[in-house]
Amino acid sequence: MVLIKGVETNMKHRVGIILIEDDKVALIKRIRDHSIYYVIPGGGMEKGETEIQTAIREAEEELGINVSDLKFAFTFGQIDTHSYYFVGKYNGLFGSGKGEEYGTFRNRGNYIPCWISIGELSGMDLFPQEVKHYLLQQKAGVQEDDDKQDGSRS
Repeated sequence: MVLIKGVETNMKHRVGIILIEDDKVALIKRIRDHSIYYVIPGGGMEKGETEIQTAIREAEEELGINVSDLKFAFTFGQIDTHSYYFVGKYNGLFGSGKGEEYGTFRNRGNYIPCWISIGELSGMDLFPQEVKHYLLQQKAGVQEDDDKQDGSRS
């Protein structure tokens, strides 16, 4: 059971982080069953955790970093899943995660933390798709704003 807004539910509740630096986003490259795809770092809430606590724990487990100054980005629903994503600053050695994902006993393929340019996301298999669309829309909005600012200077 997960507690969402004071109500217990069997719904899975996932929390992930969107970490952007130099126009690149932190992702996990997955190589599994002859497929290559990318995922946003994150995972399920554990009993008694808040969304922020989950984001902090998942960033440490999957990326090996400590995150701070987390801000709400957006939320969406999927089959049986509500997802909440945060944007944060970090410190620590990126790519040094020690979570269960990295154990060879799981036989679930490779997990490789990496930085990918936001501009390259449109041609990639990135999950969840909602985050991919969000990032591309944010980038397009920023470019449009920059173009408007450039135009207003002449």
